[in-house]
Amino acid sequence: MRLLLLIVALFLSACGKDNVKPDLPGADKIVTPTVVTVERIVYVKVPVELTKPEPMAEGPIAQCFDVAAQRRAALTRANSKLKQIGEIQGTRLEP
Repeated sequence: MRLLLLIVALFLSACGKDNVKPDLPGADKIVTPTVVTVERIVYVKVPVELTKPEPMAEGPIAQCFDVAAQRRAALTRANSKLKQIGEIQGTRLEP
């Protein structure tokens, strides 16, 4: 019985060796990997305190000089915020 199994195993292992195809393509069809660099653009987040609107001073004509001084102070603060945003713009963030 063992001899019969051995003969069958040898017979089956020898069968079909000529019909075996490799599962890899030929050497001329092998694709070589290439490195692809993908550049990510990351925007700099502007702090919230720089995007808050400035209050608009209002008042009667009798308080014209006080209102003008308050508006000038608001304009100075707004220009300062714009300058700070301009300094932040274009800076690179490391991922």
